[in-house]
Amino acid sequence: MPEIYPKVTRAKLKQSARKTRSGKGRASLPGVKTDAKHANATDKCGYTANRELARLINKAMRSAKKSDKAGQHFVLGWRLYPNKNHPRWNDKDVHSCGCGCGCSA
Repeated sequence: MPEIYPKVTRAKLKQSARKTRSGKGRASLPGVKTDAKHANATDKCGYTANRELARLINKAMRSAKKSDKAGQHFVLGWRLYPNKNHPRWNDKDVHSCGCGCGCSA
């Protein structure tokens, strides 16, 4: 199974948001190495599900944040991180996905 990283916790993301919100600097969000389009992806529908999520987020944003004749006032970037506290991402077995394909052999 291809490695998906970085793994982060909800607490860590909340901590970085509080730092930015309180004016104590800006905590950057790390880039994501994903397997969503990889042939050996754990979630074979992951890429399609991510595109659907993007469509829903865009629809919600357009309803909450208005635009004018020059276009949208804001753009939104989002990332999905593997939850470091979830056992799925902590299994040391290279075939924790159960596929048995030998992708990591």
